[in-house]
This record gives sequence, structure tokens and C-alpha cells, in this order.
Amino acid sequence: MSADFAANAAETQSAAPSPGHAAETSTRRIDTPIELIILAGFLGSGKTSLLVDLLQGDDRGETGVIVNEAGEIGIDGVIVEDGSQNLPVTMLANGCVCCSLRSSLVDTVMALLDAPRPAGRAPLKRIVLETSGLSRPGPIIASLADPLLSARGLRVSVISTYDCERGLLNIESFDEAAAQLAAAQRIVLTKVDLVALETLEQHLGTIRGVNPFAQIVAETDRALAVQQAFTIASTNDPVDLALRAIFSPDTRALAHPRIHVLKGTLRDVTSWEDMSIWLDDLAGLCGDRLLRVKAVVNTTDCDEPILIQSVGTTFGMPRRLMQRVNTEDICVVITRDIDATAINTAFPDAPVALAAAACA
Repeated sequence: MSADFAANAAETQSAAPSPGHAAETSTRRIDTPIELIILAGFLGSGKTSLLVDLLQGDDRGETGVIVNEAGEIGIDGVIVEDGSQNLPVTMLANGCVCCSLRSSLVDTVMALLDAPRPAGRAPLKRIVLETSGLSRPGPIIASLADPLLSARGLRVSVISTYDCERGLLNIESFDEAAAQLAAAQRIVLTKVDLVALETLEQHLGTIRGVNPFAQIVAETDRALAVQQAFTIASTNDPVDLALRAIFSPDTRALAHPRIHVLKGTLRDVTSWEDMSIWLDDLAGLCGDRLLRVKAVVNTTDCDEPILIQSVGTTFGMPRRLMQRVNTEDICVVITRDIDATAINTAFPDAPVALAAAACA
């Protein structure tokens, strides 16, 4: 994901891609796209502190900030604004941006993009949306496909914080925390200096069991952690990431009883229409239990392999890999509370058969 998931917010949709989209490739490219970073992470996991550290080091004023708090009293917004060095900070309060405040989010992003820059400030480089600790990134990404944003050249990515003292949290908060971690391109470990090395290694294994794709930032040096967290790594090859997730012995992933990292195998040669129908069925069956999809498939009606990606049930526009003509089929599906057997049983004639990946 990061640049590979949503290079342009216009290429995002909230359902599986339809056959008519057959691996369309956007012809519009922005030389220096503005980053729209969704900063996720469960309650108390250190999102606000990480954002304040970024802003305090932003001498050029390149960052705009949107703070969403699911309540009437905006404490986090006050903290961020106090540490922002007069950078633009907008609060979206008394609602969750992933459901009730979607239109407000679009209006706010547009306002930040169009606002005149204060004297002495550099051009806007990034917008950081600090979400409520209860928000799921998938619906937020879907809302950014609004037509008003479609031509603005935003590059969307997700950063999630992970509290090393609390871990993956308890059953009451697991669903949201798992969705936030699975969506992230970068996962920033907080309170690293407060846990033993053995505990830290267990956390790394847990994270890999939820999201084998993510870059993990586990720095005790705060300045370095902030730099790594907010620097978009555009060189990550989506094919290599998918291969690493399935086959790398270095992932040290720890299987979680509720999280399933699944490897998909194409049963036979298939058309894009059959593949897109299966993706739609998969999203419909799993609903919120679908956390992530990353696949590269060869179809009978496209000369190049097709890259497919989703956060939850929000799929990016399928993309042809023009330089990857001889790439083998690769498919990774990450789910919560539904395993390969249940999915295969529901769709016995599907073009893809799922099985537990070796790294899980």
C-alpha cells in the first residue's frame, strides 16, 4: 500500500472492482503529490505524541493537520494545536470520521488544499489526519474517493501506532485495533524503552501475524522514529512485499487464533470477470472480518499481471503491472474470525483456493 495502494484518491472505491474496470491504469500523474496520511492506532497508543513531535520539527510548515475525536470535548486537538507552531490544525469533533463525518472530512481536506499559504511557509507537503482511536481506516479511505478530491493528486497512506505496554489489547477493543494494524504501511511501536527485549520480540511477532506487509518502526530514538514514520517509502515493490509475506522465514510471525493470513492459489486460468466476482463475493461474505487483500494475478483477458489491493472491503483500482509480464500469481488475504475452510466452502467453484500461509 502507501504509494502502491492509493497513488491517487480517485482510484479508490468501496467495493470490489467490477469487471468493467478491467485493470484500468490512471494516466494522470502528479510529480510531487501531497501526502494524506491517516494516523491510526487505538486509544492511548501514542498517536497524538507522535504527531506533536512531527509538528515541532516542521520548521518549514509543510504539514496540515486534521484531528478527529469521537466526543464533544476535543482534548487531543488542543494538545496538537499547542504543539503545532501555528500550522493549520482543523478539528472534526463529536463524531467518527469513518462513518458520520465523511462529508466534513472531504470539505476539510479541500479547504486545506486550497488555503493560501502564510508568508514564509513552504508549500503544503502533507496532511495528517489523526483519527479517533475507534476509527477503522477502510471506510476513511473509501470516503477519499469523493469526486471533489479525484483530481487533486493525493497520495494516501496509513500509519498505525502500537503500544508495547498494552500489546494487542483485550477482546473488547481487538476488532478495531486489528483493523488499524492490518491497514497500515508503517506501524510505529511506542513505549519501546519500557519493555524487555524478549517482550519486544514477541510484539514484533504478533504484528507480523496481523500484517506481514508493514514496515515496523521500533526506535527508542524519538527523532529517528518520527522521521521513519512519516517518510513515504515509494520504492516498495508490491510483488516483493506479497512474496515476502508468504515465503520469508524472517517474518517471525506468531499465529493469532482470531487472525488468519491466507495464501491464495489460482485453481486454473481465469478471466478478470471471474476474479472480480470472487473478490466481490469475498468482501460480501467477510464484511468487517476482511482486513486486507494484496494479489497479483494473470488473467486470460489481460496481457499484463493485475495488481489488486484492499484495506478491509475498500478496494483500490486494479492496476496493470506493465514491467511484470512474467510474474507468477500471488495472493494474500488477511481475515479476522473467518478461516480458509469457511471461505472455500462458501465458494467451492471460485477461481482462488485459500490456505493458511506458511508464515502464519
